[in-house]
Parts: sequence; structure tokens; C-alpha cells
Amino acid sequence: MKKNIKTLYTATAVATLLMAAKTQTAQAATSDAETKTNSETTTATGATTTTPAQVTKESAQADVNKAQEVVNDQQAEANGAQKAADTANQKVKDAQAKVDSTKATLDEATEAKQEATQENIDKTKSDISQAESDVTSKQNEASQAESNVNTKQSAVTQAQSDVNTSKAKVDQATADVNAKQASVDNAQKVLDGTDAEQIRKNADDAQKAVDSDKANVQVKTTDATNKATAVSEAQKAVDTAQTAAQTAKTNADTTSQKLAEAQSAVNDAQTKVNSINDQINSVNRIEMPKGYVNAKDNIAELGKQGLAMNKYKEDEKAKQEKIAAVADSRGVVGLLRLTDEQQKEITLWTAGILNDIRKQLGLSNRIVVTNKSLEFAKYIADNSTIAGIEHDDKALQDVNKAVLQARIQAESIGLGVGGSDITMNDLQEAVYDLMLQMLFDDAYSNWGHAMQISGMEFHGVKDEYFGLGVRQKDNIIGFETFYPKDPAKADEGGRLTIPSVDTTELQAELTTAQSDLNTKSNALTSAKSANDEAQSALTTANNNLATAQTNLTNAQKAKTQADSDLETAKTQLTTDEAKLASAQEAVQALSADLATKQANLQSAKDALEESKKNLASAESDLTAKQNALTEAENELKSAQDALTSAKQAVSDAQAKVDSLKAKLDSLTNAEPNYEAAKTAYDNAVSDLKFAQDDLDAFTGVNKIAQAKLDSAKSELAKAQAVLDKILEKERAEEALKKAEEEAKEAAVKRAQATHFYQTGSKLFDAQGKEVTGYVVKDNQVYDAKGNLVGVVSKKVMTRELHRALVKANTLPQTGNESTVLAGLGVALIGLGSMLGVAKRKRQ
Repeated sequence: MKKNIKTLYTATAVATLLMAAKTQTAQAATSDAETKTNSETTTATGATTTTPAQVTKESAQADVNKAQEVVNDQQAEANGAQKAADTANQKVKDAQAKVDSTKATLDEATEAKQEATQENIDKTKSDISQAESDVTSKQNEASQAESNVNTKQSAVTQAQSDVNTSKAKVDQATADVNAKQASVDNAQKVLDGTDAEQIRKNADDAQKAVDSDKANVQVKTTDATNKATAVSEAQKAVDTAQTAAQTAKTNADTTSQKLAEAQSAVNDAQTKVNSINDQINSVNRIEMPKGYVNAKDNIAELGKQGLAMNKYKEDEKAKQEKIAAVADSRGVVGLLRLTDEQQKEITLWTAGILNDIRKQLGLSNRIVVTNKSLEFAKYIADNSTIAGIEHDDKALQDVNKAVLQARIQAESIGLGVGGSDITMNDLQEAVYDLMLQMLFDDAYSNWGHAMQISGMEFHGVKDEYFGLGVRQKDNIIGFETFYPKDPAKADEGGRLTIPSVDTTELQAELTTAQSDLNTKSNALTSAKSANDEAQSALTTANNNLATAQTNLTNAQKAKTQADSDLETAKTQLTTDEAKLASAQEAVQALSADLATKQANLQSAKDALEESKKNLASAESDLTAKQNALTEAENELKSAQDALTSAKQAVSDAQAKVDSLKAKLDSLTNAEPNYEAAKTAYDNAVSDLKFAQDDLDAFTGVNKIAQAKLDSAKSELAKAQAVLDKILEKERAEEALKKAEEEAKEAAVKRAQATHFYQTGSKLFDAQGKEVTGYVVKDNQVYDAKGNLVGVVSKKVMTRELHRALVKANTLPQTGNESTVLAGLGVALIGLGSMLGVAKRKRQ
């Protein structure tokens, strides 16, 4: 029995085509708008050429009102379009600013990525170790400098104490000189026999002073002892604080090193996670909505879900692979020319996605790619001569003769991508978007493409031989599936390995890597917490040490002052005791003989000279001690400066460590940082493009809206002009009518004031002149044009008129004249009597 070959030819439109359709739609809309505008212009032009006589005021006013409504509507539309354009323009500015910002970040990330070699990473780690060692060295130097400051401070304290002691000796020697001088003075007074009572009083006063001095010395001695104890206790506190600070420093160094190691471990774990994520993110698959395979009435809704669930993932490696292109008939370079290897690459890439779709849907059939299936698809693509989204039946039939005979054959086609700078990533994205449209937006073709692409068309057929081709004429992408009449021939050369898009293993690796990252991140958190505590403890210990050292310095100063006060008190006691001895000697000498008094005076003078020598020696010693104090203070200042420099060196060294650690973090995370920056930049560029497209679209809409507004205003002006002419004519007619009425009223008034007189067939004016060409009707006189020019009066007002009437009345009477005159008889007689004319009776 002869088996029929089932052939399914379907066509589709996808992302690129949709964009083209959108453009065409927009162009069609523009054309419609132009047609409408032209139509309106024609209508307006017709209205303009219509004469006012053919248009009533009411219809003209209605036209104006209607045109005004159109203007109002178009004004609102134009306002909205302008606002939308302004908003779009601002979005473009914002998007450009974001592009600039992300570009700067990307440049930094790119530079970091270029520097992120293993050699640089290892060198940075080595530099960190060296810098940390330098910090430790600088901290030791700072500790030594601090110890030296303490030593120099002690030296200054001792030198100050020595100065105080020397000064006390000078004060004591000075007091001794003064006492010896008093002894000389007293001896002289005793010898002279004067001031005996004063000498006795001096002795009493001196005793009182000595007693007071002894009490003061006791108080100062107690205070000096207490201050010495305080110094001892402060020194112990400093020693304890130094030990605690050193312990805290050791702990801080240890936790800092552990923190660095934990950070390095996290960086390594993060790099691994990023690497696996990159692998997963570079795998493109299409997730099918649940229930798709059995969908009937809700297939459109599932299609919307499918479109929302799937999006192409950029393939960085594929971006590096360029696809050649040639010029079309217009000379524009854009027709793709895939190599055989590239056709195989894109076919296998697509086949992996299609097989995954069949697996998700629970179908048993699978895509198969062989050299013959590639040749099959390539033949159709290369030999298609029909342009656009149309199947080439001849190529589809000829391939069965030229390549191999198909038992079942199906084709879905769609517009691909073209240009002079196309990469494999661009082609993959076009194919991916085609598949999305065929699977999820295919209602217009009764889901024929979906049946083929999903595998449901071949359900029950184990193998679907598949090839993908790109027409050389117009970049149309063809999905060619078939089942060969002779599978063995189709399998010549073996079946090609189709890459799997199943990321299960990678996901498992990612889970493990993520777990490891989490563990190491927790360890990093603990290490950071421990380091923070250790650093805080070190800060506290250093603060405590500084406080203890300040307390020691203050205690030493207080002790020095107490010692000085004690020495002063002792000096005062000694001085007063010397005065007391001298005063007592003077009292005893009052009763001595002359020779003794003379001898005592000489002895007192000798003692005075000796005490002066002692004073000079004490002053010389004080000068030396003061010089030593100055030198000690200078050395302390130098030591303090050295300590400040040492602390700054520690700070600088630590800053270098921090900088190197930041650099290491940048290097170890250079790749993810770069990817993040690249993604942010790409998104910003994409957003800018969309914003610019929106601006272009809104600008176009705004121009159309403004043009429509201008047209509407023009139509309003035309309608208003028609109405104005009608109103102008109406006003003119009303003015003319009013003028005519006024003229008529004036004429009537003039006519009523203009009297004519009729006798027989003759008509006379008020001067008695006969007028001709006038017609009398109802006693009113009309000229030849029918204008009222006067009235017939019965009263004769002038002599000339009377004579004329009389004269006219003597003429032969005929017809109407006698009748008229008969009617005027009474009036004429009355007129004659009034004028004094003699009435004569005709005989």
C-alpha cells in the first residue's frame, strides 16, 4: 500500500516581525491621519468656496460651533501630547544620566577585571601580609616611643624635684644669711647697749614662729607621704593597663588575621557561586506552563503565562562570535551568511531547547540532528526564492529529491535578524523569540506552529529529524522537522550530540556551593564580630592606659608640689630656728662683759660671711639643676613628638592594610562586580533606547497632534470667516433697511411738508408752477420712479398759486378736471377769502 507523505506548512511572525508590523501599523496610522487631514482640508475648502447666499446664519454658526469643539478636542489632545513628549524628554535625560553613571562604574569594573589576575591577587595578599607585619612593627615602635615618653616624663619629674630641692636649699641659705645678719645686728646692738627690750621681744616672737613652723612641717610631711603613696598606686595602675593593652593588642592582631582569612574564604566561595550562576544563567530554556499539552479553551491564557515566564538570557561567549553578512539588492549589508559550522551550532543549540520542551510536556518523541538534517534545512534555505513570510513550495518539494525523501515534513518560518554587525548571540535571541511566539502567541494560525515546535505534531513518532536554516534572500529563519523515509540514510555520519539545557546538576553544584558560601559567610560574621569585640577591647585598653598614664602624671605633679611645699615648710622652720637661736644669744649677751660682747660681734660677722658663701654655692647648684630640668623637658618634648610620629605611622600602616584589603576584595570580586556593572550599563543603555524610542514616538504624535490642531484652527477660521461674511451681510442689510426706512420716513416727512395743488388734470407746486410727470394717488404725489414727493393740499397758501389755479380753472372743463376742481371748490373759495381775493359770481 502506498504511504502518503504528510506535509505541514505553517508561517509565523515573531519579535522582529512584530516590531516591523508595529512600524507598519504606525505608518498606516500616519497614512490614515494624513488622509483624514486631507479629507478635512477638502471639506473646509468646499465650505470656503460656498457663497454666503447658500449658507444660512444658523448653519454657519453651527459649523463654527462644531469647528470650535474640534479645536477644543484637538487642543486637549495637543496638550496631552506635548506633556507626554516633555515627560518622555525628561526620561531620556534621566536615562542618559544613568547611562553615564553606569558607564563610569563599568569602566572602573573593567579596569579592575583586567587587573584581577591570579598574579595580582597573590601579590596583593602578600602585600597585605607585609603591611600587617609593618603595622605590628610600627605598633611596637609606638609602644617603645610611649615607654620613652614615660621615662623622659619621670626624668623631668625628678629634675623638677631636684630644682625644688636646690631652690629650698637656696631659700634656706638665704634665710641663714638673713639670720646671720640679724645676729650681727643684735650683737652690735648689745655692744652698743640699745634696744634691750626689743631684743627680748624678738626672742619671744622667734619662739612662736618656730612652734608654728613645726606644726606646718608636720602637716606638709603627712601630705607629701600621701602623695607619694598615690604615685606608687598610679604607677601600679599604669603597669596593669600596659599589660592589658598589650594583651588586647595581641588579641586584636589575631582576630584581624582570622577576619582576613575568613574574608578570603568567603571571596573564594562567592567566586565559585558566581561561576556556577554564570553557567546556569547562560543556559537558555523555555519553561512550559502546566496544562499546556492538554489545553483547549485556555490555550491563549497559558500562552500569556508562557510569554511572561520566559526571557532570553544573554550569552557572553556567543557575543564574541561574529556572523558574516553581504549586501542586498539595495547595496545595504545585512544578509547573513552562516558557515556550515555556525548552522550546526545554532541548530544544536535550538534542538537542546526543543528536546527540553518535549520532556516537560511528557512527550516521548525527541529531536535528532544529523549531517543530513542539516543539509536538508540548508537546501531549503539556500534554494528558496520567495520573498517574505511565505513558504517556498518548490524548495520544500525539491529537497526530497536533492537530499532525501521525507515521510512526514513540517516547516515553520519567521523573520530573523540581519545587519552588518550580527553575532551568534543575536541569532540565538532571534530564534528564541521566534520559538516563544510560535508556542505562546499563535492563535492567528490556529496554533499550527505550536504543534510543530512543541513536538505535538510528531507525537508518536520516536525521532524528529531537525535542521534550522536562514534564507540567503531575506534572513527568514526556517524550522525544518521531518521523519525520513529511509532513517538509515538520514543517519549517515552518525547523530550529533545535542547539548542538554537541563541545569539540574549545575543547580546541585550551586546548592552545595551556596551552602559552603553560607557557612563561610557565617564564619566571616563570627570573625567580624570577634574582631569588632577585640578591636573595641583594644580601644578600651588603650584608653584605660592613657587615663592611667594621665593619672600617674597628675600624681607625680601633685607629689612634686607636696615635696616642694614640705621643703618650703622645713626651710621656713630652719630659718625661724636660726632666728630664734640668734635672738636667744642676743638675750644672753645682754649680761655679758664688753670683751665678750665684742667677741660675739666678731663671731657673728664671721658666721655671716660663711653663710653668704653657702648661699652662693646653693644658688650655683640651683642654676645647674634648672639647666638639667630644661634639658629634661626638651628631651621629653622630643620623645612626645616621636610618639606622635609613631602613632601616625601606625595609623598610616593600618590605612595601607585597609586599602590593600579593599583592593583584594575588588580583585577577588572583579568578575561579579564587572558582570553587575555590565548588566546595569546594558540595562541603562536599553532603557535609554526605549526612552529615546518613546520620545521619538511621542514627538511624532505631538507633531501630528499639533498639525491636527493647526488644521482644526484653520477650519475654525474658515467657518468663522463664512459666519462673519453672513453676519457682515446681515448687518449691511439691516443698516441698508434702516437707512431706507429712515430715508423713507424722511421722504414722507418731506413729502408731507411739500404741498401740490391739483385742478383738473393739472398739478401745481406751491409757487404755482405746473409740474408734469407726477402721479396722484389717494391725495399723494409720486414721481415717475414711484417715490412719494408730496401731498395734494386743498389750502391755497400763495397769491401766485391762486392766480394759477384760477387761470387753470377758467380753461375748458373736461373729464376728470371738472371733477377734481369741483372737489376743490370749497377749498379754493376758502383760500381766496383768506387771501382777500374778491369773489365774483360768474354770470
